Amino acid sequence: MHWIKFPIECLLLLFISSQLIHAAPFIPKDDQQILATLPEDSPPPRYLSSADFVSDASTNTLEGTSQLLERAYLQGDPRALGQARAQLDQTTDQSIDTLMLQARALQSDHKFAEATAVLEQILSQDAAHADALLTLSSLLVVQGQFAEAMSHCKKLDDPDLRVYALACEAQIQSMTGKLEPAKQTLNGLAAIASGLDASTARWIYLIQADAALRSQDTTLANQVFDVMDDQTVPALMARADWLLSIGEYEKVRDLLQEHTDKDALLLRLITAQIKLGDKRANQNLALMKERIDVWQIRLEDAHMREQATYALLANQVDSALQLARDNWQQQRETADIVLYATAALKAGSQKDIELIRQFITDTQFEYPALERDLRLGKISDCLNCQAIRKQDSTAQVKSTVMDTTGHLDTQVQVKDNPL
Repeated sequence: MHWIKFPIECLLLLFISSQLIHAAPFIPKDDQQILATLPEDSPPPRYLSSADFVSDASTNTLEGTSQLLERAYLQGDPRALGQARAQLDQTTDQSIDTLMLQARALQSDHKFAEATAVLEQILSQDAAHADALLTLSSLLVVQGQFAEAMSHCKKLDDPDLRVYALACEAQIQSMTGKLEPAKQTLNGLAAIASGLDASTARWIYLIQADAALRSQDTTLANQVFDVMDDQTVPALMARADWLLSIGEYEKVRDLLQEHTDKDALLLRLITAQIKLGDKRANQNLALMKERIDVWQIRLEDAHMREQATYALLANQVDSALQLARDNWQQQRETADIVLYATAALKAGSQKDIELIRQFITDTQFEYPALERDLRLGKISDCLNCQAIRKQDSTAQVKSTVMDTTGHLDTQVQVKDNPL
């Protein structure tokens, strides 16, 4: 359904956090200060002066603003996000469609309370508004409020919205003790994804990718990454996370070496480079530090996941743990749980380890490899390597049996299937 397409981009942005955060107005004191790092394929400036923007404001459309938000998310273009925010700041329209765009922009700033207030305003006018229900559910998932998030999924009772309702519920179920049944539901949705709009299909694939990561499911991972794009930032993040989790560091380096302009991808590239002993890791760490310095100058506090990750990579363990704790107060997605657990284990903080384990117990959050590390009190070099070795060993045994009966050893080839 076309009318629900644009809010799906909001759900994706919530599902995997983007590095694009709108900053407060900032006046540099030095011409050499870095203001922003733009993607290499960024279009030319749309406005050369404030006068140009004011003269163009009357021609802004909701469709155009939504497209800017979509580009900002998918391609990592900070100017597109800034232009969208500026357009929304100029409008006095309080229609539901405009309020939905404002909610999307607020959540991209990690202003979850403000975004929630706008969504509740929409629902006070239309209690069955599907876009608002989906977006509010995803906001609550990000914050680890799973029961309340599920209640909003359940309100999507229009038969025409069955796909969205099932995906909404499956995402939460996969994170609350029903991972395997949720994977079956998602497989069914993925089977029809090619007939859906690109945004909805990507949403389903990203939920599947997260489920594959946590369940150490190589078959599902191969299935998902065979059909999911490898050009958008969210898809690249998901693919890199899987490869890092199974120790495929060279593949991560090859995948991301041209994406140093995007913070979330740069941090994953640095992780792989450090594992490989690549000298360029130090150069990229310095590049990331420059960006963090700019955030601090601007007094931005919405990049805590990225800052904590940088601190871990730079071996600043105490700082990483504090930043991970602060981030935990805002976000509790898979990446945030892994980040907090890694920092707590490296710092040897039993208090934080127990807090995470209690969260896992309370919510039934499933990530066996991470639970194992928390139980043992040490972090693995790559969370899913052990599972991959077991699967490779099983495949090897199966191929031996097949060889003795004269059949081709086709199963053993699965482990070499490139993502």
